[in-house]
Amino acid sequence: MKMKLLSFLLFSIVCLAGCSDYDQDGNTTSEEAKQKYDAAINQVFKSENQYLKQQQDNRQLKRDTGETGVIVYEDQNLIEIYYDQSSGHETAIYQKNGSTYTRKTYTKQISRKIDDSEKKYLENIGIK
Repeated sequence: MKMKLLSFLLFSIVCLAGCSDYDQDGNTTSEEAKQKYDAAINQVFKSENQYLKQQQDNRQLKRDTGETGVIVYEDQNLIEIYYDQSSGHETAIYQKNGSTYTRKTYTKQISRKIDDSEKKYLENIGIK
């Protein structure tokens, strides 16, 4: 009887762990998380496109393509985007400043924040 109960508990734990939207590191790619970060990520893409235009770069980044990826570091209020993976690893980091996100350069301080942070949302990061 104890063996059946123990087997049932173990099976239940495995099933419940598999149903979670988060992996063992606390990362998620769920639709609920996408909706939570959607406005911020869209604002970052819009800002990066404006930045590229100022740099006289004619590229227009689009979200949800195989060429762009996103990492949200919620505890540090950072969003990192990756693009142009075919020609090289181009990245941009944005930090929340009030209600908007501002482009930052990769300094030791920003790199430390990234290293100390947890990735809370990932989108197309298999291309990194």
